[in-house]
Amino acid sequence: MSRYIPGAMFRAGGSVMLDRRSVMLFPLLAAACAGTPEPVPIPPGPLGYKHLTPLPLNVAGIDIAEDQPPGVPGDIGARLSPSAAEAVRIMARDRLIAVGTTGQARFAISQAQVIQGPSSLNCLLGCRLEVVSSLGSRLGFAEAAVTRGVNGPEANRPRAADALLRRAMEDLNVEFEFQLRRALRDWISATVPNADGGMAAPGPGPIGVEDLPAEGARRRETLP
Repeated sequence: MSRYIPGAMFRAGGSVMLDRRSVMLFPLLAAACAGTPEPVPIPPGPLGYKHLTPLPLNVAGIDIAEDQPPGVPGDIGARLSPSAAEAVRIMARDRLIAVGTTGQARFAISQAQVIQGPSSLNCLLGCRLEVVSSLGSRLGFAEAAVTRGVNGPEANRPRAADALLRRAMEDLNVEFEFQLRRALRDWISATVPNADGGMAAPGPGPIGVEDLPAEGARRRETLP
């Protein structure tokens, strides 16, 4: 049974001779057979940090600014889900909690960009937390910023930008807590809220030790 082969010429005896145009198409056909690159794996579920220990602040309230930081050419951070700016706000909402009775904390995004180049992706994230008095005077602040990038074929894989944002957010979460404990340690409460948001009851005091007379040769532990 014979079959038609586009771009082919048949010699006597049934052998096939391909023309120059068909030979030049072979690399394109091979690339098509290779298929599209595999998407970059992303952890299942929405982005969140509620599984981590919250950072309790000795303030009466926390204000998280909704302002969108300025973009730059090539910035695709606003097209991601969540966007780069919303990812930073999620971290603030999940990690920060107010446990004080006075003062205010103000959280703002200083940078939230995912910049796409011809064969590159760069994520730049930054945030700032200020503590102000009831009269509006600034009492202290902490800043955190991270940068992470990927180049070459990895930058062109499907979902590469989303995966890069997730990894950069892991970096920012660690850096933010470090800077918060360094610069605002006096405003971090020693009491961590329960899972339901309530404050844990204070633990028992230290066990006292009372020395008995020498003839007793024993120690008696006393609870407060």
